[in-house]
Amino acid sequence: MKNFLVAAILLNFICSAMAQAPSGKVKPMSAAAILQHDSTLLTNAKATEATRSALTKKDTTAMVPVDGFYNYTILGNASPFNYPRINPMNIRFYKRLWRDIDVTDPKNQVLATPGSTLIETILEAIKKGQITAYDPVDDSFKFRLSPQQAMAKLVDSVLVPIFDDKGNQIDGKMRLNEFNPEMVSKFRIKEDIFFDKQRAKVETRIIGIAPVMKISTGDTTIAGEAPVFWLYFPECRNVFVKKDVSDPDKNMFDMSMDDIFLQRRFSSKIIRESNTSGQRIIDYTKDLSEQQKEALRIEAGIDEYKKKVWGYNSTSHQ
Repeated sequence: MKNFLVAAILLNFICSAMAQAPSGKVKPMSAAAILQHDSTLLTNAKATEATRSALTKKDTTAMVPVDGFYNYTILGNASPFNYPRINPMNIRFYKRLWRDIDVTDPKNQVLATPGSTLIETILEAIKKGQITAYDPVDDSFKFRLSPQQAMAKLVDSVLVPIFDDKGNQIDGKMRLNEFNPEMVSKFRIKEDIFFDKQRAKVETRIIGIAPVMKISTGDTTIAGEAPVFWLYFPECRNVFVKKDVSDPDKNMFDMSMDDIFLQRRFSSKIIRESNTSGQRIIDYTKDLSEQQKEALRIEAGIDEYKKKVWGYNSTSHQ
């Protein structure tokens, strides 16, 4: 390349020196003119070479693949909207309920989708310190648990027998089982239902949520179930609002886990209502069918109250 440029400059110099004026005589060129002319030629030559290189150079920039047109989220920086402020003096009806959400129910499949289950979301937030867990002995959020203490409650222990050479059991030792997400098949929510006369609206607000874990006896027999720990739901909302659970196949777009709870897009069963004795339905109704009837009775009573409020509001404005 350098030889080409030098040859071009020399040739241009010779041609310029031999250039003749109209009179046929050789027209002398000044040194400044020769340098200016050669500089212009060199610049043009470099530009030509740069263009040639640009045309032949391969584009090594890798394109980032995007799998589909809807595979994105806008919830990364989302924050939950604030509840309307309620003046306690305006509350005319109040009831506290406890419900169980069975994630094995097809209606609650969105909370058990592999890779983005509700329990996985909760555990990840606890490990990062985004959510505080509370001891299940009291669901009023009095006794805090460290992330390590909360995770330890998800691991149960079993008694492993030790046998001698003759097959006789001579001892036993406790062994910790690894956490199995399938052992958390339900979530218990504690919620308040009240009538705000200022807004003329019956409103339901979730106060707490707890994963409910099956209790095994060590031989795969399920002895019962109990809450692992309680979480303050308003705090959970800061995490849930960033969890995308959109499903175009079900016409769910830009849907967060927070929306699932606030829009009541889940199926649940009442297991307890507030009472002076603190009894659950299972405590005073032993038969399974009777428990179901009692839960439906409580649900129907709430719906009836909502209808009365709606009817009063409708007629009062006519």
